[in-house]
Amino acid sequence: MSAISTILKPLARYYEDPTTVEMRINRPKKVVVDRRGVGKVEIDAPELTLAKIEDICRSLANITKVKFDPDKAPKLSCVIPEVAHRFECALNASVRTKVSLAIRCKHPFTPTWEQIGASPEVVGYLGRTIVEEKNAIVAGATNTGKTTLLNKMLEFLPDSDRVVAVEDTPELQIDRFWDGVGLLAAREASTSTGMLSWRELYDHQMRITPDHVIFGEISTQNAFAALGSLNSGVTGFMCTIHAESPEQVLKRKFAQNIAWAGLRMHDIPEFLRELVDVIIQIKRDNSGFRRITDIYEPRADRWVMKRGEMAAAGLHVVKVPKGDA
Repeated sequence: MSAISTILKPLARYYEDPTTVEMRINRPKKVVVDRRGVGKVEIDAPELTLAKIEDICRSLANITKVKFDPDKAPKLSCVIPEVAHRFECALNASVRTKVSLAIRCKHPFTPTWEQIGASPEVVGYLGRTIVEEKNAIVAGATNTGKTTLLNKMLEFLPDSDRVVAVEDTPELQIDRFWDGVGLLAAREASTSTGMLSWRELYDHQMRITPDHVIFGEISTQNAFAALGSLNSGVTGFMCTIHAESPEQVLKRKFAQNIAWAGLRMHDIPEFLRELVDVIIQIKRDNSGFRRITDIYEPRADRWVMKRGEMAAAGLHVVKVPKGDA
């Protein structure tokens, strides 16, 4: 057993089930497990005391070379080595119950288009969106399957395309693109990890001739770089963002992230309407499965789907090219 497996064993027993979407600890000695097709259950976990959780965070921070201290820097954000699950934990004074921990699982799971609420007409539309190199944003709340949907959309691209993925956590499935490259940004600018900042990666990506620039999740750290990429003339830009509706994407979320980063940029909604072709909204139902609920075209000011109903006439099923064999 590896060192990381030994350290995380008290948590692994809850997240190692391949149907687990996320596990959470909202108070010591209690675990909430959210499983696909089952939903949430709370489990007694007497071994997971606050002291034990602090020890796990210290060890994990040391292995991943991320800053953490229970008293001075009581927040840990990283990816668990070997399994690639996303780990997020805040401790002590900033949490009423002294602990807020969540592990977002990345178990291999490729849903069918039907499982994410996409009819043949919608699949055909999404395929054309990708093949025609339109700029697309996938929107949804936390843990709604935004990255899963984005990865499925990448399936429409041929293996030979020059796909440049830019993330701080490796979640985009780009291995089959033999002329593609995945760029990883430092999560913390003050941490000496030898990794480049978002601004440095933006400069780099613009100089390596991408066919498609794919951002991971838009945050306060990378929103400005993402807008810069959109404004660079690159086609086939794609990203995901936390938002409950296409309107939120346009009116608030990018502007909010940029403002929180201490940057200024005027007329962001107008900027997005000029450069974004499609916003796809995905939501998660009570059973843990996802559904595409809305598709909006900002440039054309046109709803293709709204609240689960097709709103545009004339959509039809077409065959779209898949990746090269």
